[in-house]
Amino acid sequence: MKVTGTDGKEYTIEPRANLSQANLVYADLSGADLRDANLEWANLSGAVWNDETVFPEGFEIPEMSRDLDWQDGDFGL
Repeated sequence: MKVTGTDGKEYTIEPRANLSQANLVYADLSGADLRDANLEWANLSGAVWNDETVFPEGFEIPEMSRDLDWQDGDFGL
């Protein structure tokens, strides 16, 4: 799966990736299939995703990030 980093570069995340404690701050996870990834203690602050993003079963999606408006380029900094 491909995700876009805060540096604008595209990165590939392998299925069943261990993203435990990963820094995913402001990452674009739109359409990402993370169902088999380990997201334990991952930092999703400011990350953006959409309805096509699949999180692991039982993963508690942070509410705050989901409601931010990223369309205008205002990253809340």
